[in-house]
Amino acid sequence: MAPKHIVEYFRDNLGQSFLASPFRASLRAWALVPVFAVIAVSVGFGAGLFQLGWLDSPITPVLPILLFVFPSLLEEAFFRGVLIPRNAVASGPGKAAWSVAISTLIFVAWHPFNALLFNPTAVPLFLDPWFLVIVCVMGVTCGWAYVVSRSIWVPVIIHWAAVTVWVLFLGGRNLMLEL
Repeated sequence: MAPKHIVEYFRDNLGQSFLASPFRASLRAWALVPVFAVIAVSVGFGAGLFQLGWLDSPITPVLPILLFVFPSLLEEAFFRGVLIPRNAVASGPGKAAWSVAISTLIFVAWHPFNALLFNPTAVPLFLDPWFLVIVCVMGVTCGWAYVVSRSIWVPVIIHWAAVTVWVLFLGGRNLMLEL
């Protein structure tokens, strides 16, 4: 049986973040999205990671749903909802920034780890430093959005929109197509 404080943490942190509406989040929660978009587009096209084009696959119509669950919902639930205390702002800006930084570092490290252990075909991309720059900026953006909104749905929406646009329109890698 799990210790009481762990169960309470999950209930008060991740559980409550699922109940917080993204529509009630202040505009501050979304403030880094344009910065992320500019950096991702600049780095993505500059490094040759993005190429304009429509994904032509039999599963293209269901990909937005699949991408909502993994990576968006599952990764955000762990990297933001578990790793960042929901009340980080109440603990002070330093604690909030530290929480976002640690969450982002683990999020970035997860990508090469994921490729090396579970998807060897993703190794060239997931070890690409420019790809990891985009992942880092996404981590900071999603971490900030979670800290400010206290809703897991805000970073899930940001993550989902970025990955869906990347996979469907910018030649992105979709691990679902490679299974």
